[in-house]
Amino acid sequence: MIKQWIKIISALLLFAFPATSFAEGERMGYTSYYFSDSGGNSVVTNSFNLAKKLLKRTVLLLDLEVDHVSVPPLDGVSGATRPKRQRNKTFEKTRGQAILGLEQGIDGNTSMAVNLYRSQEVDYVSSSIIGSFTRELFSKNTTISLRGQYIDDLVGKILENGDLENRGKQSLWFKAGFGQVLSQNTVLDLSYDMLRHEGFLSDPYRQVQVFDQNNAFELSDELHPGKRVRQAVAGKLSQYIPDVRASLMGSYRYYFDDWQVKSQTLELQFNKYVFKNLISRFNYRYYTQTGSYFTRDRYVGEQFLNDEFRTSDYKLQSFNSNNFGVSVTYLLRGLAESNRDFEFLSASTIELRYFRYFNTLDFSANIFQMNVNFGI
Repeated sequence: MIKQWIKIISALLLFAFPATSFAEGERMGYTSYYFSDSGGNSVVTNSFNLAKKLLKRTVLLLDLEVDHVSVPPLDGVSGATRPKRQRNKTFEKTRGQAILGLEQGIDGNTSMAVNLYRSQEVDYVSSSIIGSFTRELFSKNTTISLRGQYIDDLVGKILENGDLENRGKQSLWFKAGFGQVLSQNTVLDLSYDMLRHEGFLSDPYRQVQVFDQNNAFELSDELHPGKRVRQAVAGKLSQYIPDVRASLMGSYRYYFDDWQVKSQTLELQFNKYVFKNLISRFNYRYYTQTGSYFTRDRYVGEQFLNDEFRTSDYKLQSFNSNNFGVSVTYLLRGLAESNRDFEFLSASTIELRYFRYFNTLDFSANIFQMNVNFGI
């Protein structure tokens, strides 16, 4: 019975794209993702992605995603991103996302891609166009990539009477990447990216306590500057260890912006074949950052009720964080090799992940994720 259900589900997924087979470089995948944290917030995500050849060097790209977000009732002033309307009830909303694109090969070493992106929820709409260029050089030992994106957002706020108030935000993003094969088992990747925002950059739901000299306070909406330029440089070294069928990857990223936030990220990942068709991964990520120039422990003075910048966003405070992760991936080719009825799963995988995140601001999260990838 289970075998028949697997066949039925796979057939339904393929119905919308009826092709006899998937060629090299093509993929189809389904991902289910669950997130929860110590504050009672949770996110459930389901997504489907497809890369399918239309012509010899033309590939159709499709990604569909649905998120369900749950935010607990408000219990006073906090940095919660949710409406005050029906504050005593759990706030739930659904977000839908679609990406449609084309990747075009110019020759055996060069490709270009254009993607259209749309994300929509009850109080946020985002649209963007993304372009990329990739060129391989020196017998494909060197790779140069360029990527640009324009984003147009409508940032909404659900008022207490149920009306929706929208404000605009525009963003430009650019990234340049360089990849180099250093040896048969070693690869180096370097990158630089810049992101420029302009428009409404606050969270419409967050409020700040503003105190007077008598220690009484009033609530004021968060107010951020109307522009922000964010930049980062990063490097990653990947090493394959053939004697133990494992790989080790280390990366470092330095970030800075004109709000005077600076951060450093160090990440290590170890991948190991446990058995022929089972891969384990261990991941550790350390992150540290400074606070923005307008972040305060307490906002005191009438000026913070008017035009002085103020925030309750913890991501603009100075803090450190740690993230530990473990995952296992089962290659379904083992099942296909032992049973002819499952040959259609020979290029598919199932992956289970768990992450534990915590930082110095007393925030923590358990992240569970399952990926089911149908490489048909």
